[in-house]
Amino acid sequence: MKKTIFRLFFLFTILSTLWCCRNEEFSTEDSAQQDSYSSSTRFASKSFWKEDEVYIHKVLQVFMKVANAEHVKSRYGELYWDYAMTFGQFGEKYLLVPVVKDNRVILLMEAVREGNKVYFFEKDDKKMIDFFHAIIFSNITDYGEKTEPQTGISSRNTPTFVCSTRWITIGCTNNEPNCTPYTTSETICKWTPGTNPKTFDPIGMDDGGGGGDGYEYPDPPETEDPCTKLKAQNINANFKVKVDLLATKVGLKKETGYAESKSGVFTELSPAVSTASSDGMTVTVTPDLKGYIHTHLNDYETGKTNENGEIEINQPIRMFSPADVNTLMTMAGMVTDDNYSELYGAMVSSYGNYTIMFTGAPTDIKTGFDTQRWRDEYAAFRTRNPYWSFEKLFLNFLRYNMDVQGVELYKIKSNGTVQKKTLNSNNNVQSNDCP
Repeated sequence: MKKTIFRLFFLFTILSTLWCCRNEEFSTEDSAQQDSYSSSTRFASKSFWKEDEVYIHKVLQVFMKVANAEHVKSRYGELYWDYAMTFGQFGEKYLLVPVVKDNRVILLMEAVREGNKVYFFEKDDKKMIDFFHAIIFSNITDYGEKTEPQTGISSRNTPTFVCSTRWITIGCTNNEPNCTPYTTSETICKWTPGTNPKTFDPIGMDDGGGGGDGYEYPDPPETEDPCTKLKAQNINANFKVKVDLLATKVGLKKETGYAESKSGVFTELSPAVSTASSDGMTVTVTPDLKGYIHTHLNDYETGKTNENGEIEINQPIRMFSPADVNTLMTMAGMVTDDNYSELYGAMVSSYGNYTIMFTGAPTDIKTGFDTQRWRDEYAAFRTRNPYWSFEKLFLNFLRYNMDVQGVELYKIKSNGTVQKKTLNSNNNVQSNDCP
């Protein structure tokens, strides 16, 4: 009996040892697989330019999570994530990844985020493909980039605005005595939705068209709506001090105002040269400008008399002017990531305090409204509509005379309520309190 018990105990000990070893083996294999997976979802950017690496990393994670590696390799090739490019676009929106087969870039995968979804498309553009091939496999001796307003076409055949152009110079090695260096460039315009291109299918089940339902994008960046921004701004102590101060200066004969940098520093604005139709401010627009706040004046005596000996009265329009809209548009034109939510133009007057914000797309950016011609047209528009409110005057002139989209008007009431001002179907002003 003792021998039997001993034998059973010995057998149990051996089995336990084997189980522990086997368990350790499984653990080691799992760890190796995890390390392999982790290394496959890492990238080290080899781009010559600054890229939106946050976006590249997230897209890579999404792709590796859903992709059938065997299908991708056989149907397309190998994705060179280290050479992925966002072409001057930030804010987690757009990406191109070169696809390589037999040491040749044969295709580009286009990754586009819309809200909480990311979509993959094929970009079969020979010139762009050659550009990526040169970057990966050629001797690059120089490179550069510039961003400028330009009409271009996205892969969805939609006109776009503001394009990033990258150029490279391809040099020669000592083994190429007859080689002549040359420069080539490629331009990408900001992507906007339009007709669907061919889907890049990482799974092997797609029909190849329409973009499907997309894939869940992790932690998409949030953009605060204007109402939320304005509520926060109105309780900001530094901003409130400036508003209260400017409210005491609406009775002067010169406008007063401040520019606010993106770091929150306020700088006093310089007055512009007075004209018969303007006593405004000069706002110097730089990429660091977040917004501006200024007064619009009450009626005042100019100190001059007309031909009848009557004292001339200047009657400023206590509402935003075409020049104010031009300043906001110029600020929007300097944004590189399509995030315009921080930008504002504010006006303090005895008629009320108002703010304009740009909520449009790059295609809505229009400038050239800071001229005497637009000041004269605005004054004449007021003369033709003497009984309209300043709000109705501005919104109708903005829509029908200036043909501007994407600029919204908000009134800041004395009790702190923020009201959005829009035109209804009859072109009368409609007021809606922000929630």
